[in-house]
Amino acid sequence: MDPTSTRPARSVLDDLTLSLPDIALTAGVQRPVVSMWRTRHAGGPSPFPPPVADDAGPPRFRASDVVAWVERTGLGKNPHFAADVAVRGVLDARPGRDRPTDGLLALLCLRAYASTALADLSPDDVLDLADELDPDDEFLYREVEALASTLPAACTLADLMASAAYSPGRAAEAVLADRYRAGRVDLTRSALAPAALDLVARVVAAVAPADVVASPAPGCGDLLHAVLAMPDAVDVPTAMVPPGDARRLARRRLVAHGWDVRTLDDGDLPTEAVVVCQVPEVGDGDVSDEEALARVDEVVLSLGPGQRAVVIGPASALVEAASSPTVESARSALLRTHRLRTAVLLPPGLVPDRSRQRLALWVLGDAHPDVAIEDRWTMVADLSDVRPHGAELDRAVLDDLLTDVVASLDSADAVRAHSFRFARFARLPQVLARGGSLVESARDLVQVPRDDGGAGAVRVRELAERLEVEARPALDVPVRRGAAAPVRDAMLGALVDEGRVRRLPGLRLDPSMVVAAPERDPALTRVLGPEELTGDAAWGLRAVDRLRLVTEHADARLTEPGDVVVTTTPRPAAAVDRDGFSAVVYPAWVLRVRPPDDGDVGHRLLPDVLAREIAAQPPDAKRWRSWRVRLLPADQAAPVEQALDAVADRARAARRELARLEELAATLVDGVASGVIRIVGSGGQDEATE
Repeated sequence: MDPTSTRPARSVLDDLTLSLPDIALTAGVQRPVVSMWRTRHAGGPSPFPPPVADDAGPPRFRASDVVAWVERTGLGKNPHFAADVAVRGVLDARPGRDRPTDGLLALLCLRAYASTALADLSPDDVLDLADELDPDDEFLYREVEALASTLPAACTLADLMASAAYSPGRAAEAVLADRYRAGRVDLTRSALAPAALDLVARVVAAVAPADVVASPAPGCGDLLHAVLAMPDAVDVPTAMVPPGDARRLARRRLVAHGWDVRTLDDGDLPTEAVVVCQVPEVGDGDVSDEEALARVDEVVLSLGPGQRAVVIGPASALVEAASSPTVESARSALLRTHRLRTAVLLPPGLVPDRSRQRLALWVLGDAHPDVAIEDRWTMVADLSDVRPHGAELDRAVLDDLLTDVVASLDSADAVRAHSFRFARFARLPQVLARGGSLVESARDLVQVPRDDGGAGAVRVRELAERLEVEARPALDVPVRRGAAAPVRDAMLGALVDEGRVRRLPGLRLDPSMVVAAPERDPALTRVLGPEELTGDAAWGLRAVDRLRLVTEHADARLTEPGDVVVTTTPRPAAAVDRDGFSAVVYPAWVLRVRPPDDGDVGHRLLPDVLAREIAAQPPDAKRWRSWRVRLLPADQAAPVEQALDAVADRARAARRELARLEELAATLVDGVASGVIRIVGSGGQDEATE
C-alpha cells in the first residue's frame, strides 16, 4: 500500500493506541527490536514517539505517531504497516475503550459488495447500501445505523482493515481471531481449537461434499467458516442459519466472505444440504448432558432420507458412560433411530477455555436398508490418545480416520471388507441392552479373508534371500599399540574465535515451508533440525521446496559435506552431514571445520570427533562456547577419518539390515495370522506356499 493512501485515515489512527508487543507483531520484528528502536532513536531528528498518558500498566503509543515514525524511518519488515495497525488497534478492547466491532464487521460486509471504498460514499449512501443488502434487518442494518456520527471514521477504518487483510473476509477473521486477547467471553466460551475445526471440516468434505451447509446452532460461525473455507469448496457456497438476533454475528461473518447466506426455517432443510452442529454452541453457558442430547435429537429429526450431519459435542453425553438414567435413556432413544454411523472419541485440549474437557464426534446418515434391525451396528473410534500437532491432527492419522468414517457409511459388505485402523464394531442391540460407554462396547471387526495371490510368501522369500546375499562392507581398522600421551583439548568458543571452526546460524523457515520428502525428489532440499539430531525423526523425511527456499531466503546457505549440525534444544546433540546440501533450520545450527593447511602440524580437529564430543555433553550443558572438544595428533587425523568413515558405512548397512529384518518379521506374522502364508513344518507335512 502507498503510504500516502493512509493519510486520510490519520484522524482515525489518532484514537488508537498500541503496546510494544502490538508494534513488534505488526512490524514483523521480534519484541526486543522495538525496545532497541526506542533506545537508539531516543533523540535526533526522528525520535521514537513518546508513550501517551494512560492508565497504569505497560506503555502505549498513539497509533498515528507510530505509523508516521515507521514511514519516516523505513524500519520494520511490513510494507503495509499503517493498514495493519488499523486491524491491530481496533482489536484493543481495554476497559473503557471498547471498539464498535459489530459495526465494523457490518461495514466489512458492505465492503465485500461495494464497488468502491466506503470512505468515498456519503453516510446516507452507506445506509442505503446497508438497506439494499439487508432490507429486513436480519444481520447488519441496525449495526451500521448505530454508528451514527462515527460512521465516516468507521468506514475509513473498515477500508483500511480490508486492504491490510487483502479482503473483507480475512479482515473479519482477524477481528474474530483476536477474541481471546480481547477478553470476549461471549465469543470464546466453548470455542473449538483450530485442530477440532479442521477435523470437522475434513469429515464433512469426506462424507457429504455439499454446496449447501446448514447449522441450527452456528454460534459465531466457527464451524460454518471452517467447512466453507475448505480448498475444494465451490466459489460461492451457501450457508443456512436460523433467524434471530443471536445469529446476526455468524451471518455478518459469512457475508463478509461473499458467501450466500440463507435463513434456515424449522423443517425446511434442502435435500442437498449437510448439517454441521456444535453442542453447546460458542457463547453458550454450561449445558447438561441431557440438554446436549436433546439438541442432537433436533438435528436427527431434521434429517431427511439421504441427508447427513456431523455433530461435535461433549464426550460425556455422546460416547462415555452416562451420568444418569435420564441421560442413558436419551442417548438410547437416539441410537434407536439407527442414524448414528460413526462415533469418535477425541483427545482433550480441543476446547481452549476447558482444556480437560473431552469431545466426541458423531457422523449421522441413513440406517443400512439391507441390514436387519437386530443386526445393525455403529462404528466407534477412539482417538483420545492422539494429540494434535498445531492446527491439525497428524495427517496420517487424519487420513486413516477419514477412510474409516467413509467406509462406515458404505454397504454392509463394504464395511466387512474394509481394513479399519481406528473404528471398531458396536452392535446396537448389545449396546442398548448393556448401556455404558460406546467405546468400551465396541469390538474389532471380523474381516473377510482376502487371498493375496501368494504375494506375502514371495515377499518373505525375497527378503530372506536379500539378507543372505547382501554382505556388510568390510571393516578393516589396522591398529597397533602406541605410547600414552596427554590428551589435547580446547574450548569450542576458542576454536571459533581462532577461525579453526566456523559457526553458521540455522534458517528461520516458516513451518508451512517444511513438507514431507518423497524419495529423491530433485525439486526438494533436505531439512535438518533438532528432530533429526535427537533421533525423533529419521534423516530425509522432511524437506523444503528448493525454488521457494531461494525465493524467500535468497541468502540461505546449505550445508557442505562434512559439516556438523548442532542443537542445544532440547539437549546438546550433533551429527555429521556427510552428503551436504541440506537446509538446517533454527534452533539447530552448523559448525564447519576449517580444512588443514599444508603447513599444519601438531593437533587437528575432525568433524566426527567434534560431533561425538557435543553429543556426549550433559543434557543441561547449553553454553556451547564452554564445551571442551578433543584434538587428535596431525599424523593420525587422516587414518582416523578413514576408519570413522568405514564405521559409518557399516552402521548404515546395519540399519538397512535391521529395517529389512523388521519388514520380514511383520510380513511373516501378518501373513500367517491371515492364513495367506504357511511355514513348512519340520515334519514335512506342509508344502511351501507357491
